[in-house]
Amino acid sequence: MNHSDYTILIVDDEASISEMLFDYLYEKCGYNTLQAPSGKDALTILENYNIDLVLSDINMPSMKGFELLNIVRDKYPKVKRMLMTGYDVDQYISIALQYDIGNIFTKMNARGLSELPYLMDLLLSEDIFGVDRYFKGPKQISCGMVVNSDQLYNTAHDTLTLIQDTARAPKIEMVIVELLNNAIFYGARKESAGSDKSRWEHTFNLSKEDAIIIKSAWDTEKYVISITDNGGRLKKKDVLYWMTRQTERDVNGLPIGILDPNGRGLFLARKYLDRLIINVKRDVKTEVIILNYFDREKQVNKPLYINEI
Repeated sequence: MNHSDYTILIVDDEASISEMLFDYLYEKCGYNTLQAPSGKDALTILENYNIDLVLSDINMPSMKGFELLNIVRDKYPKVKRMLMTGYDVDQYISIALQYDIGNIFTKMNARGLSELPYLMDLLLSEDIFGVDRYFKGPKQISCGMVVNSDQLYNTAHDTLTLIQDTARAPKIEMVIVELLNNAIFYGARKESAGSDKSRWEHTFNLSKEDAIIIKSAWDTEKYVISITDNGGRLKKKDVLYWMTRQTERDVNGLPIGILDPNGRGLFLARKYLDRLIINVKRDVKTEVIILNYFDREKQVNKPLYINEI
C-alpha cells in the first residue's frame, strides 16, 4: 500500500517518544504524520484534518488515551484507533474490552517499531488475512487442511517439524491443538461457547467447504502459522472478555476465570507465543495467527493485536 495516502496522528505527552514515532512513521515509512501532546489537542486536529489512524498513549494527564479513542469512535467512526503503552498490556485488557479497542502497541518492546507498519497496514487497508503480509523478503510457505479428527494431532506435530522450533515445540504444539479445536468446534461445527465440552462428539468429518486451513511461512528471522475457519463466529469482545477473566485475580491470587470452560486456550496462546494475532470478518472467516521469532527476546509487555471487520 502507498503510505503517503494515509495520515497518522500520534498522541503522546512525552515529546521524546512522539518525536521518535514521528521520525519513524514519516521519514522511514512514508506516512503523513501529525503530533499532539494531549487528548484535547488531538481533538482539535481531528476537527481540522482528515486523519486515518490515531495512535495514542494510554497514560496522559487530563484525558487518558482510552477516553480519547472513545470520543474518536463516536465522532469519527471511520478513523482507525490504536493505543500504546510502555507497561504490561495485560493490566489494560479490561479497559480494551470496555472501550472496544483491539490493538495496543508496546513502545518499549525491542521489535515494536518494526511491527508497527504492518499492523497499521492491516488496520488501514482492512486487508487483514494471510501470512504473506508479515514478511518483506523471500519466505517459504506450506499449506494444509484438517477435515477429520485423525488429522488433528498429526497436523500440529508436522507443522512444527517443518519449522523446527525444537526449543518450544511441546508448548507450541499444545497451542496449535487448542487453536485447531477452537476453529473446528466453534467455527466449523458452530458449537455454543457456553455448551458442555464433555458432551461434544470429538470424532468428526468436515466437508471441504468447512475444512480448517493451516498455513505456515518462515524466513531466517521468524515463522508465522495461521489457522483459519470459514465460520467467522469469534468476536473481539469475547476474546477480550476471556482474556480479562484470566488476567484479573481473586483474593487468593488466582485467575477469576480459572474454572471457566472457555478462553483458556487463547490465554495460553498469548502466554506462550511471541505474538498472538486474531483477525475476524464476522460470519465469514476467523484467522488466528501464531508469530514467533527464532532469536527470542525476553517476553515482556507483549502487544495486543485483534482485528475485527
